[in-house]
Amino acid sequence: MSATGTVKLTGRYGDRIEQEARERSVSKAALIADYAMRGIETAEQAEGSPMDGFERRIAATMLAVRGDVEAVQAELDTVAAMLDLFVKLMLIHLPEPVLDEAEAVQSSALTRYERFLKQVADAGFDGDRPRALKKIAELLQKKLEPVQNG
Repeated sequence: MSATGTVKLTGRYGDRIEQEARERSVSKAALIADYAMRGIETAEQAEGSPMDGFERRIAATMLAVRGDVEAVQAELDTVAAMLDLFVKLMLIHLPEPVLDEAEAVQSSALTRYERFLKQVADAGFDGDRPRALKKIAELLQKKLEPVQNG
């Protein structure tokens, strides 16, 4: 069973959540959930069994690890974007096209690039990761169109 709710913190409490979430590289929702678990644990310490305390500590540990996972996901997205840009630029510019073959070389590079994206998407990414790579590719394509046309 799970419970959800909306929490609005203002003033110094809101500022503290903003600052601590930034420092710990976690989402504000994860940090607020961590504080809620700590509050529940403090309130129930007087009336719970040792097993209940153990369970709460495990839950608090999992919430703390969640922040690390979110940080790794953000780094993974950054690395994927960087790799995507590198591969695209490499396939477009290597080898440097001869003037009369430039269009054929760029067409071949873009075909190889699409094949690369398909291989990456089929490589076992979970959830929305292939969609994220596709979106990154579309955004980079828009930025590179002036370079390709110029």
